Amino acid sequence: MSDTIKKWHEMQEDKSSSIFESPDRGETVTERPFGGDISERVIIKQPVSKIKKEAYRLLCEYDEEVVRMAIKILDVTQ
Repeated sequence: MSDTIKKWHEMQEDKSSSIFESPDRGETVTERPFGGDISERVIIKQPVSKIKKEAYRLLCEYDEEVVRMAIKILDVTQ
């Protein structure tokens, strides 16, 4: 039996294994359980530009007081 087939059988037995995928050459990385459905994917890493756009959107939507309160909460919980 080839090494690839052996590894596949080992992964079938050990359902705690994860599959890491990147549709855009490492910019975005997702994780899902081996044998799991695509809907179970969790984003582990997003492109920096996407994160910056999200942060800018939040800063534009909320007033300064709310943003400062969120920063204080994050500082206390870390």
